[in-house]
Amino acid sequence: MTHPQHRIFPLRCALLCLAVSMALTSCIKDEALNAECDITGIDATWTAAHSGTIIGQPIVRNNLVAVTIKKGTDRTALDPRFTLTPGARLTYTDADGNEAEGNGATRNFATPQRYTTHSEDGMWAKDYHVAFNYPVPLGTCSFEDFRLDASGRYYTWFERDTLDGDDGERPCWASGNGGYAITGMGKNPADFPTSVLTPGYRGNGVRLVTRSTGSFGAMAKKPIAAGNLFIGEFITGIAMSKPLRATRFGLQLVGGRPLYFEGYYTYTPGDLYTDENQVPHPEVRDTCSIYSVLYEVEPDNVVPLYGDDVLTSPRIVAVARLADPGEPTEWTHFRLPFVMQPGKTFSEERLRRDGYAIAIVASASQDGDYFRGAVGSELCIDELRIVWEGEE
Repeated sequence: MTHPQHRIFPLRCALLCLAVSMALTSCIKDEALNAECDITGIDATWTAAHSGTIIGQPIVRNNLVAVTIKKGTDRTALDPRFTLTPGARLTYTDADGNEAEGNGATRNFATPQRYTTHSEDGMWAKDYHVAFNYPVPLGTCSFEDFRLDASGRYYTWFERDTLDGDDGERPCWASGNGGYAITGMGKNPADFPTSVLTPGYRGNGVRLVTRSTGSFGAMAKKPIAAGNLFIGEFITGIAMSKPLRATRFGLQLVGGRPLYFEGYYTYTPGDLYTDENQVPHPEVRDTCSIYSVLYEVEPDNVVPLYGDDVLTSPRIVAVARLADPGEPTEWTHFRLPFVMQPGKTFSEERLRRDGYAIAIVASASQDGDYFRGAVGSELCIDELRIVWEGEE
């Protein structure tokens, strides 16, 4: 004879399974609408249709989309289409003050245009500025133009084209500050690895400091974040999973054959060098890294250099690198020639079809991309400049 308790237990299991099943069914039916509302890129079909005028890849940041177009291109009647996070929609305010559909709308991009994204659940909205810029070769970078990012936690830098009165802002600089924000260690802009330096050598400069990433970074075996600043993009979304791929170095801002890379800096190393496992190496003295790289790209399919090949890629044409930075505590000038790599020459034909990109990279810890360095190492930079052939 079966004991009553043995009959009750299966019944309870059946009721529990039924309740779980109903709960899951309810979750599926009542799945929350997406609360994200980001522009993730420009529609590939649209960019393909305008491939003859677009240079490189669009830059998409927190609240900015920047597209570089060939000089002389008419930008007064463009109708870009954007890709958005699932469920989001895009609007803009028309001349009559009414909300209008943003994707595919024809607008005058002689000045940057504002769009607003709306989340699927209708609870969130976000403004974007979209710019179509003419290319401007890098010249003197004085770091006078900066602002807090959309979160208000850390600074971002940009350059200005003084000849383009309608649209002078150029978002060419990036740093790893967005990745450091994930750790929760930065409470204000001065806490971040890359921050504003006042005063710099002339006006404002940039301070790069190697910071601890705290318990979050220690668990992930990424115990430090070296202050860095570079020409290119930092992809925050993969900063923890693929850190060497998150840094994308270089943009097509080439004005000819580069002759020299120069600027001003100071450097003070931190007290104790550690590796990615936080093992101390008192025998190692931290050092900084400052260099510029010219490399080849295919204009229709621009592939940047990454953290794992920025100095080793076979596409590199010339490098200007500060080989022995030392530890100057006063502002020190450097002027580095671009050294052609073995088997490489500079091609005017490639230049004409926008087939070169250039990167500038500065880091407070030379091995910081592998999470090795000394907390407290500080590199200050200012007045960086690329000297192009013919400028002297």
